[in-house]
Amino acid sequence: MRRTASVITLLLLFSSALILAQEGQPRYRIGLCYGAGNLFNDKRPHFSFNQDYGATIGIASGRYMLSASYFSQRNYSDSTISGDWTFFSRKSRAEMQFRSARIGLDLEAHLRQTGLIRPTAGLGAGYFIWKLVDPATGKVLSAVKKNGTPTDFKADELYLSPSLGLEVYPARHWCVGIKSSLDYMTGIGTSFSDSINTIRGRTVLRAAITLSYLFGGGKKFELEPTAWKSTEVWPQKTAVPRPAPSEQDADGDGVIDRLDKCPNTPLGAIVDQNGCPSDEDGDGVLDGLDDCPHTPKEAAGHIDIFGCPIDSDFDGVPDYLDTCSGPVGAVVDSTGCPLDSDGDGVPDGLDDCPNTPPGVPVDVRGCIDVGFLKEPMRIYIDYKPGSFEVDERTKVRLQPLVKKLLLLNDVKFTITSYTDNVGTPEANLSLSQKRANRLRDWLVSQGIATERMTPIGKGEANFVASNETAAGRAQNRRIELVFTR
Repeated sequence: MRRTASVITLLLLFSSALILAQEGQPRYRIGLCYGAGNLFNDKRPHFSFNQDYGATIGIASGRYMLSASYFSQRNYSDSTISGDWTFFSRKSRAEMQFRSARIGLDLEAHLRQTGLIRPTAGLGAGYFIWKLVDPATGKVLSAVKKNGTPTDFKADELYLSPSLGLEVYPARHWCVGIKSSLDYMTGIGTSFSDSINTIRGRTVLRAAITLSYLFGGGKKFELEPTAWKSTEVWPQKTAVPRPAPSEQDADGDGVIDRLDKCPNTPLGAIVDQNGCPSDEDGDGVLDGLDDCPHTPKEAAGHIDIFGCPIDSDFDGVPDYLDTCSGPVGAVVDSTGCPLDSDGDGVPDGLDDCPNTPPGVPVDVRGCIDVGFLKEPMRIYIDYKPGSFEVDERTKVRLQPLVKKLLLLNDVKFTITSYTDNVGTPEANLSLSQKRANRLRDWLVSQGIATERMTPIGKGEANFVASNETAAGRAQNRRIELVFTR
């Protein structure tokens, strides 16, 4: 019932806005949206950005635009996610699924009313209809109300949302928009307990591309303001004399044709008394059309059509000063080169674990690579016949593993030692136990707690190669580490 009431309310508000805006010669629009969004949650497991779809219908009058929108979105949680900036997690790895539908009303202002590109800013409100379900069964998860009784983990609640966007008008009847918004779920419409409200995510960040068709009413679409107003804006009773043929201004620059030494000046350019345009910074874009009128001379050859220095990799350092073409999102120095504070090979800004100790292998996110925990690790030590001492070469080879285990202090493991079949089974069993114990003792000397390790000697059991050859016996003389968390 609450969902139906919210939809009716939004439709009534939107219909009223359409009627009121009729007087301002509005332009109607309808569009389809595609993008990505994520539910931000301080507690684990985290959710990943996933695709969302939507549609909008709106009306523009002057600087302002009112639109109604609908978005549908599904996000998946994953215990392996170490931060909020993960994209397109798979359903098969998810522990929870966040299903949502967003119905809202947005009021936006064009920060620039004319031109090919127009930035926007706005505020929105509406209802967020969501639920948390088991991704395998689709069953809604359980929560607790304020009175302590169980309830479904779902709600219809009011949200508020600021937004920023950019609209591009490639043709009169078409608009391509890029818009980001931050939806905050206020809790109005919910009755969860304080403990549930503390852990549940209440903020959704989304970014979407919208393709809109413009139609009906409105003034004729113009890329730039015209030089002269139409006679239609003057009272019909006022007679507007036409200029004499010799006094006409064909290019609309304010200098009549008979005095204009540059008769084909582009519309909007600043001209001198002779009708010729100027370019003070010499970047090839005329003053009046130049969005960056003080471009340095050394930027020549690296200027866009608006007269501004190009920044191809979006790192904040223009190309003419940029000596590195780093990945998008990386923090860079004054020359445009990525910074890597912890020296792990993953640039700052893209590093989810920015304080990794030196020499520790990391994954693509800059965090300790824990892939080695999934499978048993086989170690071959150069033992002398009958010896159980760990040789110096093996100690050096084990240093990277020691560094990881010192950081991953919740990891426990067994040290299982095997021998070949040379000698009696009893002697081999005893020797294998001594070798497992000695490796444990060496790891303790490196700072790993004794209680994290369990040494086991299995003698000549479970051979992995033939004991009939020297190469096979060498493979059977091994130690296997099996990790658990």
